[in-house]
Amino acid sequence: MISVSLEWIAEQVEGRLVGSDCKIDKVSTDTRADLQDALFIALKGKNFDAHDFVEQAIAKGAAAVICEKQQDIDCRQIIVENSRHALGRLGAAVKARVAPRTVAVTGSNGKTTVKEMLAAILSIRHPVLATQGNFNNDIGVPLTLLRLEEQHKYAVVELGANHPGEIGYTTNLVKPDVAILNNVSAAHVEGFGSLHGVARAKTEIFRGVGSQGTAVTPRDSEFYPCWERACTNMNWKTFGLTDSSDVFATDITLNGEGHPSFTLHLNGEARQLTLKLSGQHNVLNALSASAAASELGISLDDIVTGLEKVQPAKGRLTTIKVSDHLRIIDDTYNASVASTKAALDLLGSYKGYRIFVLGDMGELGADARAYHEEIGEHAIGSGINNLYSLGVLSQSASEVFNGNGGKHFGSLQSLVDSVLQRLTEQTGKQPVTVLVKGSRSAHMERVVAAIQQAVTVDDSTEEKHAC
Repeated sequence: MISVSLEWIAEQVEGRLVGSDCKIDKVSTDTRADLQDALFIALKGKNFDAHDFVEQAIAKGAAAVICEKQQDIDCRQIIVENSRHALGRLGAAVKARVAPRTVAVTGSNGKTTVKEMLAAILSIRHPVLATQGNFNNDIGVPLTLLRLEEQHKYAVVELGANHPGEIGYTTNLVKPDVAILNNVSAAHVEGFGSLHGVARAKTEIFRGVGSQGTAVTPRDSEFYPCWERACTNMNWKTFGLTDSSDVFATDITLNGEGHPSFTLHLNGEARQLTLKLSGQHNVLNALSASAAASELGISLDDIVTGLEKVQPAKGRLTTIKVSDHLRIIDDTYNASVASTKAALDLLGSYKGYRIFVLGDMGELGADARAYHEEIGEHAIGSGINNLYSLGVLSQSASEVFNGNGGKHFGSLQSLVDSVLQRLTEQTGKQPVTVLVKGSRSAHMERVVAAIQQAVTVDDSTEEKHAC
């Protein structure tokens, strides 16, 4: 963080400084972090109160604390009405002081991918700050802004939400020059009541964009009229797969690894490129990032160079070659209806025997089972050989697929055993591709690890016997 005084911080967070002034260039909300000379902000939540750890923070070297009541301890303190709001105000103040050109990204799917694409594009010429991990809520966003340094010319900030009003709040902290609403689909429906509730919540991102800012949305969406109304008083760019969009793609093909090649059309220019990411849906993510980068004045050549640099992140449609006859597509980081369908489309593009392993998709509300049945139907249409499910809700998908090779399992080991049996049956006949997908709560990365370990052990045993 930039170096600022405690007096300046107290003014920005509307707090009262107790004790002497000093310089601060590091902020933390976690006593497990390095707190030497840091400002510790004592947050309160439903199940925790960091005020209980103020003494521990000071003992670890914190220079000062922000808290909601004065602590009976000899240390510098800034007393505020609400420490969570103080964190937000401080993040917004640091962002305003550094003043980087900023892009905010939200959407049901692809937020992180678009963020990484933009960071790769913008970092070609200048230092860029981008959201790390899943720091995209009302705590993570201000903590991201507090990482800004004077050298950052650009910032790319991911905004997530699980309830109405959250994106509106974080957008007002970020005040982006460009706001991307990447898409709306059935994700976190439980917290918004319906798919239209999701759309309304995501549209909050445009509230923090000034009249000189730009909104970026997909052209081909049922919610297009909603965004048309929301973006009336600002510059507005669309992306899609037809020339009715401002930024669009043509000539889309997938290579043997599922990586898309396409022609990018932007501002009357066109360039051919190939992504290192898998799946045709990543073409739309690339178009979204391209539209935003262009609004920041980035050339088409730099946009293409940046897009072609982006590597897949672990657990996000990562292709793992386990052996000569087995490929695993690890898409276990998270799952929504749209992202699961996109992963199935990719699986369906591979030749050979195709197995889909599905864990529960979480936070889908009252229609959760119907959404899982929809996935079972999509799997049938994608030409999948087997759909194996693990979890209470995912059973609805395998039941729809039943008769086509669908089966539900009560344990991880029984599922893995069945996959290995299919693999053995197909050895020497055709390659096998296994897609593993599920929400974070399903912990489907365990399936990936178990299959890898079992196949590695088998291969090692075969080598020993051959000796």
